[in-house]
Amino acid sequence: MIFHFGFELPVPVSPVLDSESPDLTGEETRILKEQIRKNSRLIDDYIDRLDLFVNKERYPRKEAFIEKIRRRLNLLMDENNTFRSVLWKHFQKQELSPLTLSR
Repeated sequence: MIFHFGFELPVPVSPVLDSESPDLTGEETRILKEQIRKNSRLIDDYIDRLDLFVNKERYPRKEAFIEKIRRRLNLLMDENNTFRSVLWKHFQKQELSPLTLSR
C-alpha cells in the first residue's frame, strides 16, 4: 500500500467536451463508441425477444407488446445508424487532414 500526501495526489482530468468545435474530441469519440456498443447489445436482446415471441411462442405479429418492442428496436437502430455516420465522418476528416497538410 502506498500513502501519498495531499499535495502529491494527481489532479483528476475532466473530460473535454467542446460543442463549438467541428471535430469530435477524444472524450466525445469514446462516448459515441460506448453508446454504439450499448445500443448493439440492446438491439440483439430485442431481436432475441422478437424471435422468441413470434417464431417460438407463436404470438400474433400485430400483438401490442410486440409492436412496442419493434418500435423500440427501430428507434435503437436509427440512433445507432446516426452515431455510426457521425463517427465515420469524423474518421474520414481525420484521415484526410494529413493528406491536405502534406500538399
